[in-house]
Amino acid sequence: MVRLAKFNDDTFVQAAIEVAATCGVAAVSMAAIASKAGAPMGSVYHRFGSRSEVLARAWLRAKSGLRQAVEPHWQAGRTWPAVQSLLGWCREHPLHARFLLQCEDHPPIDEALAEPWRQCLDDEQLALEQAFEQIVRHCARHGGGDAAQVQALNTLLRFALLDSPLALARPYLLQGREIPSGAEALLRTSHAALCPWAMTPAQDNEPDARLSTSLPSMAPTLAHAELAPARSATH
Repeated sequence: MVRLAKFNDDTFVQAAIEVAATCGVAAVSMAAIASKAGAPMGSVYHRFGSRSEVLARAWLRAKSGLRQAVEPHWQAGRTWPAVQSLLGWCREHPLHARFLLQCEDHPPIDEALAEPWRQCLDDEQLALEQAFEQIVRHCARHGGGDAAQVQALNTLLRFALLDSPLALARPYLLQGREIPSGAEALLRTSHAALCPWAMTPAQDNEPDARLSTSLPSMAPTLAHAELAPARSATH
């Protein structure tokens, strides 16, 4: 009779996320992962070449989950549903969100990591950035703005869809508290001010013509803002 393995890769990856979320990424070690999973340390080394590999796979799991939550809305140009989905993902996966809050665009790798895993990290971050570029293009298509105005729109959407909801959720996530139900009302008010064209349903769920009047007013103050790669729960 075939003996089934008591532990698998997913067990240890999830254990690493839980250790990082509760004790900090620096506390993640092969011993800590084994202890959290209730497994012998040899089982961890049997499946992973290094601590860095476990962290890389944990980051990929959390980051891809977040991307999959917002990507359909970004691709369709739905700004407010994208905010709701981001907040919903944080509520449903608080440990994953807390783990990502401790990382930048990549997990903290402190030793050699095989090139295939490094490429996977780069590919996942690129997928998030490309998804964000889609919603910028989708909204800009209705504004008829020049390059400076599109850059201004990029900055505005980055704040409205990522920075603002994450700033609201961050203290609750880091303290292990539930994000309050009133968060949506607060975010919807700021979203309506930042993205007025998106708050009135338009044909085919696309931004309406008011975007063309809102872009010029944004350009003077935002056009020269420094842009960073699309990040989510990572800063």
